[in-house]
Amino acid sequence: MSQRAQVNCGAAVKKKRKKSLVKLSSVLEDEQVTVAATRAWSQKTNYSHGDLELSCHPFPHCIIHNFICEEGFVDNLEKELLRLNFKEKSNDLYKFKQSDDLQKKNEPHIKGVRSVMFQQFRPWLQTVMGVELDSTVDISCAKYEHTDVLLCHDDELESRRVAFILYLVPHWVSSDGGNLDLYKTDCNFQPLEISKTIVPSRNTIVIFEVSPISFHQVSEVLSRDKCRLSLSGWFHGLSLERPPRYIEPPVMRNPHLPRDESLLIEWVNPVYLDISYQEHIQGEFEESSEIQLKDFLKEEKFILVNAALQNHQIQWIKKGPANKRFYEVASLDDLPDDDDDDDNNDDQKQKAKANAKNEAGTSSGEMAENENKTKVESTPKCSGELRRWSHGSYTLLHDGEAAQAEFALDLILPFRCADWNTEFGGYTCYVANEEDEELLTVYPEDNSLALVYRDKETLKFVKHDHALYLRQPISAVEAVTCQWVWYIWRKTVESKVYVERMADKTWTGCAVLFLQSLCPGVNLLSRYKDNKGKFIVFKVIKLTLSDSAGGLEGYEILKVHDADPYLGVEIKFLDVSACQQFLESYSSGTMQQSLSQHGCRLLALPQEITVQTQLKASTHTLDPYLDQMELCLQQIHLSQPERLCDEEIEHLEQQLQNQAFSHTQQPLPHTQEESVPINAFKFQNRDFKDRMLTQADVQCFSNGVGRQWKFVGRALGKSCRALKGPAIDNLAYEYERGGLYEQAYQLMNRFMQAEGREAKLSRLVRALEDCKLMSLAETILDLQP
Repeated sequence: MSQRAQVNCGAAVKKKRKKSLVKLSSVLEDEQVTVAATRAWSQKTNYSHGDLELSCHPFPHCIIHNFICEEGFVDNLEKELLRLNFKEKSNDLYKFKQSDDLQKKNEPHIKGVRSVMFQQFRPWLQTVMGVELDSTVDISCAKYEHTDVLLCHDDELESRRVAFILYLVPHWVSSDGGNLDLYKTDCNFQPLEISKTIVPSRNTIVIFEVSPISFHQVSEVLSRDKCRLSLSGWFHGLSLERPPRYIEPPVMRNPHLPRDESLLIEWVNPVYLDISYQEHIQGEFEESSEIQLKDFLKEEKFILVNAALQNHQIQWIKKGPANKRFYEVASLDDLPDDDDDDDNNDDQKQKAKANAKNEAGTSSGEMAENENKTKVESTPKCSGELRRWSHGSYTLLHDGEAAQAEFALDLILPFRCADWNTEFGGYTCYVANEEDEELLTVYPEDNSLALVYRDKETLKFVKHDHALYLRQPISAVEAVTCQWVWYIWRKTVESKVYVERMADKTWTGCAVLFLQSLCPGVNLLSRYKDNKGKFIVFKVIKLTLSDSAGGLEGYEILKVHDADPYLGVEIKFLDVSACQQFLESYSSGTMQQSLSQHGCRLLALPQEITVQTQLKASTHTLDPYLDQMELCLQQIHLSQPERLCDEEIEHLEQQLQNQAFSHTQQPLPHTQEESVPINAFKFQNRDFKDRMLTQADVQCFSNGVGRQWKFVGRALGKSCRALKGPAIDNLAYEYERGGLYEQAYQLMNRFMQAEGREAKLSRLVRALEDCKLMSLAETILDLQP
């Protein structure tokens, strides 16, 4: 028993001797150094002696070189650590490999360093810092290799008091990356900029106090063949008191600023403006809450934007703070303007700045009140930036704290990333709140608009942009896209109403037709203002619209107004087919020709007039987009009339109606063929009472004329200007799908609208005689064979 006890005692002595062999730097055993370091720490001053360097800027930290003195210990410790299993750690904040907690590892040198840190070094720290550190142990090994990084953070977590990093690196220089960067902070305790960089050095330990200002990062490792190995962890104790958490000013958010949607048609790929494709997009988007629209901008516009982004006059401003984001944003004041749209841009910038100023100055109570109001507002607010992503750019998960919303629609439209690779970083990740589950990754792709709908439980970040090789920065713009998505959202919703209204036959819409004569001495605006000429000009407009809209039933004139030098005619369309027919006539030039002919005849001009026209729906000019019929119809439909028919127009309509149905007999144009009593005409040597044509006459003619309708039309055109020139061929083209009956019907319709009360039965019968269509004339006159 005695001998065995002695053996055991000897073993214990040997263990003690083994532990005592792990020596720390001699500077830590120097009492004078400890006293001086304690004084410097408490007084927030700098101090250095031998291998020890203590500094309080930008926050208190201490560097000790040659931390472990025992020969060969560090090399053996490194070998043991490299044999451990490392797990890949990657999220918004970091990318590196980490071992399990080393607290329970029994490898001799790992166990030895753990003992050194928490039995020998901790008492020294308590003395110098004047704090009580408890026995809680946090220590692990981190391995940083090429492109690994740990972004800006303050290490603050409950009970963490002192952080430490013991470097086990080979020979290391600043250009290898992986440096420890310390940030100075602003008055709001937010990281401002890097104030000090500590280059890793083998067997060197860095410690610092965890506090509200202890922001630091491990910069990206740039070396391809070196490994940045380190031991890191925390000593625990009573945490320092934190100031109230800083809340960033609210992100500038502005309501949708209505603009001429022709801008969208000018810039956006036409496929995305097609209503049927929009419905497809909506369906897919509702299914997955995200979609990527390739080739979003027209190719020529995309090229122009790419070129503009290389403009050296653009001022790129770094955006932080680094614990939330780091990228460059373009100053709006320095962006190149569209010369044709300077005024609009200036107006919008002023509105945006005013809105931003109002929001930034809103009190917390007002913000809460406004937040409640937004729940019932139908118009969402939006914000956007032109961002430039280059090496070192990123955003973190809590980047959106200042712009939190129940729901949000994110848009990203990348430029200049043709050589981009997934390994570069710079992609956007969506994750579930407080979970590691990655829901979606959006990779940058030239001219590919990404739309992602998210709720408050979904967070996002832009992965740190790695420098695998020198390349051009990626840019992302959100200016046009916000308006397009608002446009798509509104149009898709309204298109359902549009379709429903069409099904219910309650379709209405409004457009304004602007007219200007280009002939010297013929001013339509002046003639309309003149009381003597007002009715004649109105009649010209009325006949022209009836020609173009397929009759009197499909439209209504609400007002004729002064739009100097134009005469503006506000038209309410009562039927989608009438509106479409009008647009087709306007697009083909038939309406303009009809206007010219009616104007020449009724204004008693020697020749047809040349007319300049423009068509608008609300503020949107439709002339450049007449080849997109569905889009024009929607614009007119969405521009609902804001007034009833003007009293002046009602009076003119009544005057025109009285004239058309007047029983006062007036002579027909005197021709040799019409030398018969004014109220009668001859056919096959018999007298027939003349009268205005009726719908029954039109239907009878349309049913029986067949392919001969063109010849009858040209015969009528001898005395009807509306049927001269290419009018007949235009009718054939416009109503080809309707068949022969429809073409003949529209011929008679145009004749009656153009001639009014002078569209007599006698003129139709005479035209039928000229075309040798005697049997059809007999049928119309109800003659028995």
